[in-house]
Amino acid sequence: MNDCTVMELQCLERARLDHLNRGEWIAQAERWHELARAQISWRHQKKPFQQAMHARPMATQPRQQS
Repeated sequence: MNDCTVMELQCLERARLDHLNRGEWIAQAERWHELARAQISWRHQKKPFQQAMHARPMATQPRQQS
């Protein structure tokens, strides 16, 4: 569980306990949820680039015949 998910759960717990400010806590939880999704999406976009960086140049080009 990442930090954003922990914060989301804490906000939801506060929303359950603090009836006067319930809407504010739910809004905060939604913000943390969206931030967590954005981080996950960014990590998935970054992976193919990192894998390409580790590929050897000769492995990605056709072999030249002399």
